[in-house]
Amino acid sequence: MKRKLLYALLYSGALLLFMLLCSTLLSLEAFDPLIDQQVTHHLSESGVSHPVTAVLLNFRALDTLLEVGVVLLALIAIYTLDPHFRYRPISSENTITNTFVALLFPLILLCSFYLLYSGSYQSGGAFAAAALLAGGIIIVRLVKPGYLSDLQELSLRFVYVSGLLFFVGVGAGTLFSGAFLQYRNAMATFLIVSIETVLTFSLGVILATYFINAVQRFK
Repeated sequence: MKRKLLYALLYSGALLLFMLLCSTLLSLEAFDPLIDQQVTHHLSESGVSHPVTAVLLNFRALDTLLEVGVVLLALIAIYTLDPHFRYRPISSENTITNTFVALLFPLILLCSFYLLYSGSYQSGGAFAAAALLAGGIIIVRLVKPGYLSDLQELSLRFVYVSGLLFFVGVGAGTLFSGAFLQYRNAMATFLIVSIETVLTFSLGVILATYFINAVQRFK
């Protein structure tokens, strides 16, 4: 009974939050073209050549930092609500599926790295790369349920928080040369690529864990 009440409160809260976000979205003012002009004007100082990456990882890096925090909080919520959630493998291991995964996962990993580093000059970046990496991890775990099962929970939790901690650490380091998450031109490219690389692995594991720990439990 208490659990049903808790779920009802959570669903009601989520619905209210959704309605609030919709109301906020509808009340937004029309897009100001001056913002686009400012981004274009300062793009050469950002360390990357793609405007979206420049905004997400330089001009408005604090917003991205908070988004990473939200992703991590969602994982904490999954563990908090029911730590006994587990996934059910699609099938038992066999030669065909093992061979398929052995061929597919390296390609997924390669494509993930491509999306990561192409984000500096075209659409891509850490979030897209992390989503693709998470898909690869999920496929491996579905086909080979025992794979990496001996990893310590402490090691996984370090991976979970590594992206956020690294992001905050870079921001703390920039305080010595200016403002929080304000990069110097000479270091901007290196810092952005470093942040995105760590975020790719951290977010990829977090997104995969969403599925692995919350899709369905063993009967």
